[in-house]
Amino acid sequence: MSKILVFDKGGRKERINLIKKNKAPRDFLQGIDFLKINNFDIDHLSSSIKYKRKIPYYLGKYLEQIFSMISDIGIRPLSVFQFRKKINKAKYVVSLTDGFSISLGFYYYFFDKRNKIKLVGAFHKLSDYNKKLPSIFKEFYYQIFKRILKRLDFIIFYGPADRENSINHFNLDRNKTFMIKFGVDTKFWHPNNKNNFYSDYLFSIGQDPSRDFQTLLKVKTNKKLHIHTSLLDPVNKKYLKITNGIYNNTRNSFSDLKIRKLYQDSFAVIVPLKNVFQPSGYSVTLQAMACGKPVILTLTKGLWAPKLFRNFENCILVSPNNPIEIEEAIKKLENEPKIYKSISKEACKTVEKYFSLKVANESTLKIFKMFR
Repeated sequence: MSKILVFDKGGRKERINLIKKNKAPRDFLQGIDFLKINNFDIDHLSSSIKYKRKIPYYLGKYLEQIFSMISDIGIRPLSVFQFRKKINKAKYVVSLTDGFSISLGFYYYFFDKRNKIKLVGAFHKLSDYNKKLPSIFKEFYYQIFKRILKRLDFIIFYGPADRENSINHFNLDRNKTFMIKFGVDTKFWHPNNKNNFYSDYLFSIGQDPSRDFQTLLKVKTNKKLHIHTSLLDPVNKKYLKITNGIYNNTRNSFSDLKIRKLYQDSFAVIVPLKNVFQPSGYSVTLQAMACGKPVILTLTKGLWAPKLFRNFENCILVSPNNPIEIEEAIKKLENEPKIYKSISKEACKTVEKYFSLKVANESTLKIFKMFR
């Protein structure tokens, strides 16, 4: 079998060490450890790399930063260039992050077009690539992205809405697009078997710009609202607590064990989202459900499993940009202990049946078998 080179985001080595000590979930590995057990010849690398201290790199980095300021998805051909020797020795190169997927296609379309190496790009928010773009740049970026996506041999999505919209928007060949099912480590994310119905706080967490914390801040409730994010300034008031969360910043971030406890001890977890095609919020939602929490989730056009999320059965779905519906959901849970208990129980069952690591690993295995 030909070697497969897989790139993911930074912090992988640190997380692996924590996983070995049972201090972190296996979600982060995205099934790559499972593939290695199944005899796939994989070299697993982080796409984060420091550029060489030379003038051409300084100039290139400056141009990349300009692109990143314009769009949410940065194009970093220099990072691909620094990995090119390893990349060119592999039969398949797989990127599990949006930015590096785009960078791979960009580099091998514009700078090394004759190279026929097989490229696989995974995307979490391809449909929303132009949301931040000024109108004057939209056509330019559209044409650039069309060429980049054309160079990719396989394109992987994490949500059906993102996949369908991207196929239509970029006129993609459906046969080269695939879906990976996301799953969580239910051995790590689990209930604490305590009665949290009388908990005095609600919990919300997330660093993605698609989080709609501004709507959440308008919610009126008697319980304290704890938000853990890098998108808002830290504050601690009687009914509101905002802590700053950046994983690589050890001073401010919470460990996975701390986050699990915050899930477990909360009354409910709220996942407020902007109405995007991106399957945003899936990791937090599934982790919280696995911990036996009622999750109040925004019903967006990018909901990744619309048939499996049933309102007032295994979660509570609310309309985008609607603090009143969030308030009503909280009151319903407070006033109906039986509904609270039922949703908590069904949330655990749903994750175990449809979103476990076993389900996710099988989904990943099915795709990677094409790379043998």
